[in-house]
Amino acid sequence: MNELLNAIFGLGGGGDTQSLGFGSPDAHPGFTHAMPGWAIVLVVLCITAIVWWSYRAIPGSRTLRGGLALLRAALLTLLFVLALGPRIEQTDIQTEQDWVLVLLDRSSSLETPDASASGATRSGQLRGMLAQSQEQWSRLAQDKHVVWMGFDERARLLAEGSPPDPETLGPTGGLGTDIDAAIRAALRQSAARPVSAIVLVSDGRSTNAVDPELIETLAERQIPLVAVPLGNQAPVRDLAIARVDHPDAVFAQDMVPVRVTLDTRGLTGDDLVRSPVQIELVDHELGTVLDRVELGPEHLKADEKPGEPVTLMHTPQGEGTQRLDVRIVSDRPGDDLNPSNDISGLEISIVGRPLRVLYIDGYPRWEHRYLKFMLLRERSIVSSSLLLSASRRYIQEGDELIPSIPATLEDWEPFDVVVLGDVRSELFSQQQLESLLEHVRTRGAGLLWVAGPSSVPDGYLGTPLASLLPMRPDAGGSQPTTSVWGQAVTVSGSDEAARLGVLRLNDDRSGWLDRLSDPDTGWSRLQWALQLDESSFKPGVSVLAYANAVDTNQSSPLITLMRYGAGSSALVGTDEIWRWRYGRGEDLPERFWLPLIRALGRGTVARRAAPAQLIVSPSSPQPDQPTQVTLRVFDQQRIDALPERVRVRVSSIADRGEPAEVELVGTGDSRVGTWVPDRPGSFELRPLGLDAAVSDIAVRAQVLDMSDERRLLDSDHAMLTEISTRSGGWLALPESFAQIASELPNRARTITSPPRRVSLWDRPVVLFVIITLLTLEWIGRRTLRLA
Repeated sequence: MNELLNAIFGLGGGGDTQSLGFGSPDAHPGFTHAMPGWAIVLVVLCITAIVWWSYRAIPGSRTLRGGLALLRAALLTLLFVLALGPRIEQTDIQTEQDWVLVLLDRSSSLETPDASASGATRSGQLRGMLAQSQEQWSRLAQDKHVVWMGFDERARLLAEGSPPDPETLGPTGGLGTDIDAAIRAALRQSAARPVSAIVLVSDGRSTNAVDPELIETLAERQIPLVAVPLGNQAPVRDLAIARVDHPDAVFAQDMVPVRVTLDTRGLTGDDLVRSPVQIELVDHELGTVLDRVELGPEHLKADEKPGEPVTLMHTPQGEGTQRLDVRIVSDRPGDDLNPSNDISGLEISIVGRPLRVLYIDGYPRWEHRYLKFMLLRERSIVSSSLLLSASRRYIQEGDELIPSIPATLEDWEPFDVVVLGDVRSELFSQQQLESLLEHVRTRGAGLLWVAGPSSVPDGYLGTPLASLLPMRPDAGGSQPTTSVWGQAVTVSGSDEAARLGVLRLNDDRSGWLDRLSDPDTGWSRLQWALQLDESSFKPGVSVLAYANAVDTNQSSPLITLMRYGAGSSALVGTDEIWRWRYGRGEDLPERFWLPLIRALGRGTVARRAAPAQLIVSPSSPQPDQPTQVTLRVFDQQRIDALPERVRVRVSSIADRGEPAEVELVGTGDSRVGTWVPDRPGSFELRPLGLDAAVSDIAVRAQVLDMSDERRLLDSDHAMLTEISTRSGGWLALPESFAQIASELPNRARTITSPPRRVSLWDRPVVLFVIITLLTLEWIGRRTLRLA
């Protein structure tokens, strides 16, 4: 049929690659002036109607008149189609294969026998991977252009298409590894062709650092780097107690958190599964184990970042000084090569006097009633409770009565914690608010806000106490900075609360009672709660709990804590904790309120936690390697006073050379700068020009000479993870090397050439058909004796 049409219209056939016609590849009919299908049908119907109307009243044979009408309708329809410009179009589409570049490490570090428990080398591990994945990668080579390259100090071509034979890879021998140069050589090999991915098979040990701009270039060009780590990232198996943070002095019956930061090397989560390791808090005199925590993977170092601190809890008794020990206990001593750093001692002063709490509220709501009686029942707390009316008259209850509302710093002095309920700020004088702020800042008192629908917290944003609220006063602009949930919510605790030892509502280590997050219990639903905007928080605010909407998946912070000066402030964004009494009586509200109040009151006795942290990343840089130095300040008052630029002195510990200075720049609670060490050695970094507490913070960094990889054969999986993630790729384990072939993205490029067109309206056959139709109609009209 196509050949017949081509012969009629005088076009090339489908087998003719030069001429375009019916049956040509990727050819299809079209119009120069295209119209919607419905419009074409409408025009044809109009033509038919007009022709029928023109011939219906003419005398003569009905059959002949119908034939003439059909001829005229066909002629007009043909003319209409010709006016649209019929043509044949052909679009030439070509597909360019994408490339896969596989880089195989061939340096001498691959002879390190740490790839398995049996002592297999990293090179043997690589050969085994190639042998087991021949089929998958050969199948991939049918769809993609696969290039195999080996590298050490230089890169070289090994094979194209199917994987190279593992037995013909040749011996390793390069004294160095340059991953950066290998990636650049692979990109030059592919030139401007589309690249699906770069697969890097290496132990990560590189004598030259990978340029961050190169990784950014890969990310911009959407070339993922898939890293396959070889060997074992555990050269030194050591577990040490790096730091112990605890309060210097506490009240008796306090739940005291002891936070232990570990320094780990060569240990993984799998090691902890095979041989559990525990951290114990022990009474130094009696040898009694007071608390015990089993380590998990989250407590170990990963990617040059410290693990999460371990929180041990202790409730001291009596009065005086108590000596405690923190120690590491393991069933396999061989996993820890240096037992001398497995124990650390500490001392805590116990204050026997009760904690003094002043509770001020604006009206006798349910939360006020239960909180007031809870404070009265607690023997370790002496409380004073006030209901302050609009006329500034107050109703007083509690263990101790006070003559008036404190107005000066000396009046506030006896109170360790002030609980401020939903009372209007206008009922306090300016002096009372300013002296309370000073009491928190200088005396270490705690302020606990219990929100309500009347005044807390929005009513205090324009007062001196706005410094003790978590949100910035200008965060909402002309709108309120807080809103209220329009539905019931449940509560869920955060990791920060577990680390601080508060909101421990359950007996297990997690601390949080899951039933409180289950809306089906009924009593766990809070009918009124603030919907706080976390983006409006000040830099030093920690979220202790979240409100979770029952009917939707939304959540927002509900309980916050922040440090201010010597004291701290907490905001509880609901006044319906009393509803939990329906679950387990007074137990849950007491476990909620008492540890939180005690934590706030601890600052009046003493506080040990460091006001800031200085971080060097990586902790063991190489000479001439840019190293990030970060100063993070936790205290909100110090954050407010922190200059935009902070100087850090870098001093060599081994010699008396001239110290260098690094400038850190930033806003909020962090300042960041770059230090480029010029030589190997041990260095101490210390902030300059800040208050004494922050200037006393120092961190040490060990700069290692990595010019020859034989000096250090440790694998560096952390670096492989970093560069693969930043490029948009991923880290693939050696045993999943064969699966990479099926997970690579399709980057094949489709090239579309300009369409070729040949018109149909100007063909001789068209003129012949028009003349034929006109002639036939003329004959018919003459037969009917029409003009």
